[in-house]
Amino acid sequence: MKKFIAKLALALLPLAVYFAVFVAFEPNNYFGLRADTNGNAPIARLRAYLQDPKPNILLGDSRMAHFDMALVDEVSGLSWSNVSYGGASLEESIDEFYYLYEQNPDLERVVLGISFYTLNAAYRTANRMSAIETQLENPAAYVFNLEYNINTLTVIGDKLAGRPDAEETAEHTAAEYEEDGAPLPYRRDLIDYAATLYGNCAVSGALPERIYDEEGNLANAAAMAEAMLAVTPEQSRFSLNETALEKLLEMADFCAQQGIALTIVLPPMDDSVRALVCGPLGIGEAMQPALDALAGSGALVLDYEWANDPDWPDTMFYDGFHIDTVHGLPIWTEILFSEVA
Repeated sequence: MKKFIAKLALALLPLAVYFAVFVAFEPNNYFGLRADTNGNAPIARLRAYLQDPKPNILLGDSRMAHFDMALVDEVSGLSWSNVSYGGASLEESIDEFYYLYEQNPDLERVVLGISFYTLNAAYRTANRMSAIETQLENPAAYVFNLEYNINTLTVIGDKLAGRPDAEETAEHTAAEYEEDGAPLPYRRDLIDYAATLYGNCAVSGALPERIYDEEGNLANAAAMAEAMLAVTPEQSRFSLNETALEKLLEMADFCAQQGIALTIVLPPMDDSVRALVCGPLGIGEAMQPALDALAGSGALVLDYEWANDPDWPDTMFYDGFHIDTVHGLPIWTEILFSEVA
């Protein structure tokens, strides 16, 4: 019997070693054994909340995910948890709210970030919350998930190679504003980003193919900007996600009934997105029914996307949607959470 146990222990040793490595390096700090994590995945944000629930939460996609939470607490005078994450659909964020309310019915304030992009019916139809809830409640479902194991190997590779965590900030030069000696209407990477948004906002073939140079920069930026300005609303595939909008209005009613202060935020976007995407495709007009419905929802609506565009220089933005974490986000934090508080 002792020999059998010894052989079994020896056979299980590789699995135990792998499990130990997984726990040490998995990027989401699922087991709460590390002091801190930079995890921006949904499982990381939700797990961190369950380990330390706060009465006030931030929800939304990547545009809400990168706040300095110490600064948020300082500006607002309140204690917050950020449970937003990159790629979150509006319906996922709403389902996430109800899940968090079940875990903590003492929620006091919710700030939910939305945009024309997440209100677009063509944007992300899959809802991952059911699978995430299973992983949160069943550690085995997390440990044996292929995606998280691959992510762990990526983390180990990054650490061995000494690669730092990416941050959405950049310094810009005059070369980014010209092409072949001629000035561009917008920074080269902003033109590229605007063209990317066409994937979910316009019909296929609305734009010519993007061409990149050896350094990965858009090589036909001027022609791409001209092509976007020539697009018409007839080429748009933007339409309101009526199901998600109705769920959002129901969430506003629920928050009012439970005494939860709900703030719906439409973050600012760079002028390149407004001029190259929204204008030609007629998205502003298509968004108006949603804005009218939200105005009557009873929630506090802070609209910096359409009604109160701050008209910032493009250096405030890392790309057309995301505010530069160094040059813009601290200012945006002061503005937003002074309003929320």
